[in-house]
Formats: sequence, structure tokens, C-alpha cells
Amino acid sequence: MIDQATIERILEAAPIETVIGEYVNLKRRGANYVACCPFHNEKTPSFTVSPSKGIFKCFGCGKAGNVIRFIMEHEQLSYVEAIKFLGNKFNIPVQDKEETPGEAETRLRRDSMMVVNAYAQEFYSHYLWDEPAGRDVGLSYLRERGLTEVVIRQFQLGFAPPGKNLFTQAALNAGYKQDLLTATGLTIHYPAQDNKPEVLHDRFQDRVMFPIHSLSGRIIGFGGRTLRNDKQTAKYVNSPESEIYNKSRSLYGIFFAKQHITKLQKCYLVEGYTDVISLFQAGIRNVVASSGTSLTGEQIRLIKRFTQHVTVLYDGDDAGIKASLRGIDMLLEEGLQVKVVRFPEGEDPDSYARTHNARETIDFLESNETDFIHFKIALMAGEMKDPLKRSSLIREVIASIAVVPDAITRTIYIEECSRHLDIEEVILTREVTQIRKKRKEQERYTGRPGIKPVRDPVPEEESQAQPVAPGKDDLSRCEKDILYYLIKFGQTPMDDVTVSEYIENALAEDELELRDPFYARIFNEYKGLRGDDSARRKYFINHPDPDVSQHILDLLNNPHPINLKVLRDSLPLEESLLKEHVTKSVLVYKLNIVSGTCSQLTRDLQQAQMLGEEENMQKIVKDLMVMMDVRNSFAKELNRL
Repeated sequence: MIDQATIERILEAAPIETVIGEYVNLKRRGANYVACCPFHNEKTPSFTVSPSKGIFKCFGCGKAGNVIRFIMEHEQLSYVEAIKFLGNKFNIPVQDKEETPGEAETRLRRDSMMVVNAYAQEFYSHYLWDEPAGRDVGLSYLRERGLTEVVIRQFQLGFAPPGKNLFTQAALNAGYKQDLLTATGLTIHYPAQDNKPEVLHDRFQDRVMFPIHSLSGRIIGFGGRTLRNDKQTAKYVNSPESEIYNKSRSLYGIFFAKQHITKLQKCYLVEGYTDVISLFQAGIRNVVASSGTSLTGEQIRLIKRFTQHVTVLYDGDDAGIKASLRGIDMLLEEGLQVKVVRFPEGEDPDSYARTHNARETIDFLESNETDFIHFKIALMAGEMKDPLKRSSLIREVIASIAVVPDAITRTIYIEECSRHLDIEEVILTREVTQIRKKRKEQERYTGRPGIKPVRDPVPEEESQAQPVAPGKDDLSRCEKDILYYLIKFGQTPMDDVTVSEYIENALAEDELELRDPFYARIFNEYKGLRGDDSARRKYFINHPDPDVSQHILDLLNNPHPINLKVLRDSLPLEESLLKEHVTKSVLVYKLNIVSGTCSQLTRDLQQAQMLGEEENMQKIVKDLMVMMDVRNSFAKELNRL
């Protein structure tokens, strides 16, 4: 956590219109500023910045927040990273508070390893551009592949010199410690043995170097490609797993692609480093690669943080495609919308982008994009005449549909499958249901999902905090209404009391507390604040917990109709009717609680009847009658209002 006083200093020093004005062309409109939203494509400005409130709001895509939230969204940073970003920009030191000695040591070691990697990148880039051997071999190769100097420098490509330890010796001479060189995997240490001295070798020798960046742009590892034709030499060598680099949690190109993925709401997924760079150079910036490993659940969830839409790009090799189809099921299982593009035979994303101009490449991707069902059917079209192979294809498609978590999406896919494979929907639905049932049974007995991999903890460098969200049931929605009036009108007079006093007293008289932990936390925090409504709203808008801050902004900025099921009516919010609305929101909340209690007592009564517990039945009936009377009185009062 960052000290609240530091956050306040940053908010005071970073005018929201100044910060956002560096990213978009703001135009004054009255007391506010407007612009076209940087988070989605639009021609008519719907993005508003309010200097007096210190917030922005897009009425097109719905994004809203303070200056910290803007930096989080635009730069795709975590809350802490965004604060540090602004602190660095306005020369305000930012320190994490309550850091234990162990945590400080771990952080310093990770930072030191990244400093070493940054030195290695500079060394390899210098060798590529400034040394004859680097220019003649590495730079010539990159230029032969059609890469421009701008893109080569942007991706910080380099060349590792031939020789066993040229890099290691240079790093040691520059003052970098041996244990950090070996910890990052840049240097391989062979200990002394059998009267032989220890040996330090460079891991990367005579290879074109591709730095792998973290989400925040720091270098966490490398991939090195040999240019030799020697079959005994591995084509690619990657950095080993380390404290800062985990292959299964890293995506090559994510740092360069994240803003474009967010803005376009689509991610192109490819296999290799050069696929990413060539497409990027062709103007397709929302592209990432799985970084030298088979697609993993952690990589998919990293993509999911920016978009729900993924298009997988395959080359024309049937065998390679069939071997990697597992990735499509993993994407579907995470709830992503999956499309597929297959390149012509003998082509891959890199070669196609090099032999076609940007417009042709973009047109090809857009016109050849298809859903996974059509893709699988087309892939095995030659086998459709064989009954057994046709049956196998149908089962493969059904198995993919079965992993989709959303029922509506599954239904749509089943309809598509039925239409193209000429199989009745009812049969497909039954098969999908059976597969899902078996998977649930497996989860129940083994504690593990049928397909989904176990989720390991994600290091801070590669993760953002998972959002803590309120529930979505009827009771939580009622509590959300109450919270809305509390935050927006809490200190407004309502007869002889303020709105906040009325709400607190109404809940206290029936010994009620908000049941949703998220809302209860905000409610209790509100009670400890001082000041008018404006000061309290400002506190929550700039809350140190970004989940609280964002939720309050959404609560205050979005239209707020009160849906009272009892009246089957939607009431507009008007301050002149504040008393009526606040009273109704509290009554609806109480009615929901009492109705829930009645339902539970009814279930208890049925169970007692089955067990023949006469005495318990009488007690339950008595309690049920009391609660039904209370429920009826609340309903009548609501009707009178």
C-alpha cells in the first residue's frame, strides 16, 4: 500500500486536465473539457474531463475515474504502478509502506536482476549496430526480413557476439555481480571440479536477440535465434525460468500491444517473435505471441485483462494446426470470443506481412476471419465422407463447445454446429450436457477441473490485483441503492435528520447490517468520515483501494433508476423526491431480507416435516407467521408510498 498522504500530494500536483491533455486533444466546453475518447474509436467527442471534480467520464464506453484511474487504463498499469508513474512525472517520491526486511530484500534482488537484463539489452543492441560482426550478420539478417530501423530499435533487438564469454566478461568488468548474471540466466556457471577451474559461459552466443518485456516494459528475459544451418544447434534459445521470468505467464509483445488491444478490443495471437514484429510493422499493433511455449492458462488470463476477443493466426501447415488446436479450447474455456485465421499454404504471419503491404495484410485478416466451428470443419473437410472420421469431427467440435462457460454462447454455437453438420440440435445439446456433467463430477471428486489448469500465484511484476467486486443478487442490488443515496446525499437534510442518519437509524432499529462485504466495508468507512457530501465523495473517488474508487465513480456517474419490483415501476431520481426514494430503498431492502428469511423457514419446515420433528415444526411455523406479518406490513407501506 502507498501512504495516503503521498497519494493526496500526487493528486494535488497532477491536474487531471494537464495529464490527460498529454494523451488527447482537450477542448474547453464551459467549466469542463471534451475530446474523442482514447479508449474506443469514435468521431463525436463523448469523453469529458472535469477539473473541479478531478474526474473523467466517457459517455460512450463508460470508462470513468480520477487521474490515477486514467493512467491505469491508458498505460495498462496496476494501481501502485500508476501512482509511481505520476510520482515520477511530478517529482514526488513514492514508497511502499510497511515493507518487511524480507520483502525489501526480494524487491531489491528483482530490481537488480532487471537492471542486469537492461544492461544486457544495451550490450546486444550496441553490438548489433556498432560492431562490424553484428552489422554484417545480425543487422543484415533483420533487414533481409524487411524490418526497418525504427521497429528494430523499438523492440530493442540485438545480437549476441560469438565467443564463449564476451558478454559475461564485459558485465563483470562493468561491475555487475556474478550471482545476478547467473540468476537471470545470461551466464552459465560451471563449478570447479576434478582440478578444473570454474568456467563462466555466455548462454547466448552468435544469435539475434529478442528482449522479452514485462507488462510494464521492463526486460525480464531474452530469446536468441541462431543464424547457422547446423542441425545440431537449437534454432532458438530462451532465458531459463527465474525470479523475474516465468514463460507460462509472459506474452511476447504485450507491452507494445496492450493499449492497442484495449482500444480495438481484439488481440491477434501468433506463435513467434518475428510474427509479432512483422505484423506490428505492417500496422497491426494488437498482436502478441506465446513466448516460445505452448499456450497456457496464465497467458490467456493476461489477454483477458484487456479484451474478450481473440483471433488466433495459423500458418498453412495442417499437422502444426492440429497439434495446437488445444489452445482454442483453453481460450473458449476462459470465456473468450475466439476467431481463427489460416494463412495460405507455405505462408505464416511473418512471411505474409513481409510480402504484402499493410492494407493487404489487414484486409486479409478481416476477410478470412472465421469462428472455431467453421475452422475445425474446414480443417477436416476431406474426412467428412468417412462416417467414423465424421463422427470423430463432430465429437471434437462438441467437446470444444462444452468448455464454453456461458450458456447463451453455448446455445449459439450448438445452433451453428447443427446447421453446418446437419445434426439435430437436441442431440448436440444432450451430448454437450453429458460432457459438462462428467467434468463437474470430476471436479467434485478430484477437486480439479476437467481441463482448466491450476492457477498459480502471479508475481507482482506480471500481475495486477484481482478486482474485489460486490455480489449481483437482489440483496446486493438493494444495498447498492442504499449506498448510492448515502454517498451522493448523505449529509442532505431529510425532515429532522440527514439521509445518512435516517439510513443508519433504519438499519439499527431492526439490527441490520449490510451483508455484502464490499458494500459493508464502504458503509462502515463512510460512518467514520467527517465533512459535507462533496468532501466525502472526493474521499471515495480518490480512495487508496482502486476497486472502491472505481465502484463509487460508476455508482455516481451511471444513470440510477430504482427498480422496485413490488411496484413494478422505475422511479427517476429527483432531489425533490429524495425522502420518498430513500425510504423506499430501505423498505425494499428490508422486504428482501424478510422474504429471504421466509423462504429459508419454509425450507426448514419441509425438512422438519420429513423428519417428523413435531416440536421443531411448531416453532418454525410460529416464526414463519411472524415473519410473514412483517413482510406484509413492509409491502403495504411500500404500496402506500
